Amino acid sequence: MLLEIEKIINGLEEDKKEIDKNVETIAKLRERQLETVKNLIKEYERIFTWYWNNGVAFSHPRLKEFMSSIGPIVGYDEKDERLFIYNCLDKKFESVNPRNTEDRQTKNLNILIRYGYFEDIVSGIKHTLVRQKEVLEKQYRLIDELENQLNNF
Repeated sequence: MLLEIEKIINGLEEDKKEIDKNVETIAKLRERQLETVKNLIKEYERIFTWYWNNGVAFSHPRLKEFMSSIGPIVGYDEKDERLFIYNCLDKKFESVNPRNTEDRQTKNLNILIRYGYFEDIVSGIKHTLVRQKEVLEKQYRLIDELENQLNNF
């Protein structure tokens, strides 16, 4: 019986070492994600400014029902029904109530990454590259539809 307990404790110690190693790896990977987002924001800053100066709304490829005038949409918390936006004017992440956009709170990028929003953040930022093309495609489809309607009369 005592021998089995020693064996179990040794196994627990090995698992603890592995867990500690994994915690360190996860922390390093999250730090890399954080740096990736910061670098992406720097790289896209002029694009954000162009959107703002031209009154073009920001959107997100996965969250098509939402639009933002203050910066890229970078996620959505379904539980609290809060939209995450990178406010390109104030250069900070915010949690916004989509039904009352004046209800905004600063959101820490570390927290967003810790809760798994890295891919949404990157997608929202990179979506600024194709947003205009999507608008054009919708307009062309509408023009075709309107012309077809007129041709039928």
